[in-house]
Amino acid sequence: MSFAAARKYRATQIESSSPGQLLLALYDGCIRFCRAAQAQIEAKDVAAKGQSISRAVAIIGELRGTLDHNTAPDLCDQLDRLYVFFQEQLSLANVRMDPALIVPVIKILGDLRNAWGQAVAEVEGTTP
Repeated sequence: MSFAAARKYRATQIESSSPGQLLLALYDGCIRFCRAAQAQIEAKDVAAKGQSISRAVAIIGELRGTLDHNTAPDLCDQLDRLYVFFQEQLSLANVRMDPALIVPVIKILGDLRNAWGQAVAEVEGTTP
């Protein structure tokens, strides 16, 4: 498959996804970039590590931006604090070249992803 065809396929997937599926895809992508950053730090690949952390931070920024504080203020406040923590940890890991700082980010993101996965499955009638 060519690069252009792959991009078109991915765009079609995104356009046809539900909001819940998009949320899960954001979590999956963020976890993937965090894991990549850990491996790149260990390999001392500074450039790749910087790109992976930048992508993870951008996804977290997107997650923060989609919080609707009017609908669920307490939940949104708690999630916002977690997202700020994630961004701070990733920034420290980036500067200090310390993959251990990413461990709690991946753990909590995974827990959140699983919880949202169950909620989405219940709402959409699918399997998590």
